[in-house]
Amino acid sequence: MACTLGGVEMSWKVAIGSSDSHTVNQHFGRCDRFLIYEVDEEGDYSRIENRMYEYLDTQQGHAENKLRAVAELLNDCSFVLVSHIGPGARAILYDKGIQALAVNAPIEQALERLTLFLRSGRESILN
Repeated sequence: MACTLGGVEMSWKVAIGSSDSHTVNQHFGRCDRFLIYEVDEEGDYSRIENRMYEYLDTQQGHAENKLRAVAELLNDCSFVLVSHIGPGARAILYDKGIQALAVNAPIEQALERLTLFLRSGRESILN
């Protein structure tokens, strides 16, 4: 989420993998579109853009080049919410400073959970 730095409010971008624009329901490695939300320090959020991804390589599956290209597409986001993500993709995002979370929930509920987690200061979203 956002933090206040020197009295200036900040916000975080969250990329969400969704096929229907209502539910977090996409596997990171198969996602060709991410909904980008901005979440502020008060927990308010709004969708600010859609980012499309088209991988033109002939390789299928979780090719490392594809995962790196998607991570680059999301490089200004702080979090990625998807229904499933493998350890390789999670590590690539982590190296870019992006925290990936697996969740199966309506987008609104997932963002509210993320907001509560960020406000709590806990290290685990499940505690």
